[in-house]
Amino acid sequence: MTVPTSPRKLQRVLRVRDGLAVTVGIVIGAGILGTPGLIAGYLGDPVTILAMWFFGGIVAGLSTLVLAEMAAALPEAGGKFVYARHAWGPTMGFVAGWSELLVTRGFSGASKAVLIATYIITLTGTGSVRILALAVVLGYFVLHTRGLKTSTTFQNVTTLIKVLIVLTIAAVGLAGGNASGLGTEALVSGEVAGLLGYALAYQSISFAYYGWEDAAKMSEEVMDPGRALPKILLGGAMAVMVLYLLMNISFLAAMTPAEMAGSELVAADATAAVFGDAAGTIVVVASLLILISSANVNFLGLPRVAYGLAKNGLAPRAYTEVDERGTPRNALYFISAWIALLALTGAFELLIRFMMTVAITVDTMVLLGYFKLRASQPDLERPFRMPGHPVLPALTIMLYIAILIILVWTQPMLALGAGSMLAALLVAGVVTTRRQAASR
Repeated sequence: MTVPTSPRKLQRVLRVRDGLAVTVGIVIGAGILGTPGLIAGYLGDPVTILAMWFFGGIVAGLSTLVLAEMAAALPEAGGKFVYARHAWGPTMGFVAGWSELLVTRGFSGASKAVLIATYIITLTGTGSVRILALAVVLGYFVLHTRGLKTSTTFQNVTTLIKVLIVLTIAAVGLAGGNASGLGTEALVSGEVAGLLGYALAYQSISFAYYGWEDAAKMSEEVMDPGRALPKILLGGAMAVMVLYLLMNISFLAAMTPAEMAGSELVAADATAAVFGDAAGTIVVVASLLILISSANVNFLGLPRVAYGLAKNGLAPRAYTEVDERGTPRNALYFISAWIALLALTGAFELLIRFMMTVAITVDTMVLLGYFKLRASQPDLERPFRMPGHPVLPALTIMLYIAILIILVWTQPMLALGAGSMLAALLVAGVVTTRRQAASR
């Protein structure tokens, strides 16, 4: 007689430093490498550029505080979909989870794979972006089949390297630059000036900060989540803001906003402007290392979102299967295949604008769940409570709503496309949850 075995569960092995490595690892990557030139073109004025980066960090920090209360009270794998499901029900949980899988994190993982391939070609002078991007995705898939301990060790090491590289790039610009960009008059006018310019800049900046909440997806694997998650979420967001400000100050010390606006990799061009082309090549290598660390977290976090969805009947049950090394293997198959498919596309700027319109919309709904949970589950154990309640969380949500209004007003066609995607997910969520209810 065969004794049935219980399904394997995720293991609580992650410490605060692991969570911080995940946060810094995923946030610092394609955004800070690919968007400073775009933002300089949108805004032009150096003070405005730095102010917008600071504003993005404040919004991320406030958001982490709201999310930290929900994450500590509901330490389940899956991140934002968990809080949307508890607050608004399974249909909105479906929308939050699948929008992240298919749009925000899927697009971001693909864009990183493409940038890695592009930088490899820049260094070697040969190769196909598509083939190399697919090879990158395959490499991450193989790495993550080795288990959580291997992938988090890789993340910790590459994040340490990344932080050292970022600090070095910032120091080089500050030490060698002549502050040419810090006193420059405003550059932009016309179609990207005014409200549209701010909207476009904020989409790029929010993309650069996106991932501040990623460690929450791994709540079931964090030791003492009630204490650890708030430290991870807030500490990670604030560390990233400081590093981003240092990076942008160093860029502006070496280049004018006009020069930045024409650059696809500002970090390399700023270094080359001070120390020559050889130094610029070194920064391309450094940027490649930064991206390798950042892309790793997409493959680390997204299978846990699929796992959490499946555990609640909102995705195929096969995604709940965890192998002997602690990896949701079938979910990893799906995520890797989806990112590989997206990596065959391009249009970096349009992709981030689309994904951030979807992401900000979903995040507004998730953060509103904070007040819903406070009202519907007042006795829920909350190891961490949002400071400044109710004023500070209300201010955070008002900022999100104001940003959404500006995005829709300035980019109606993009908003229509994002709204159509979310409407399709909503319909799919209604159908899925009704079928689930009928089968009980």
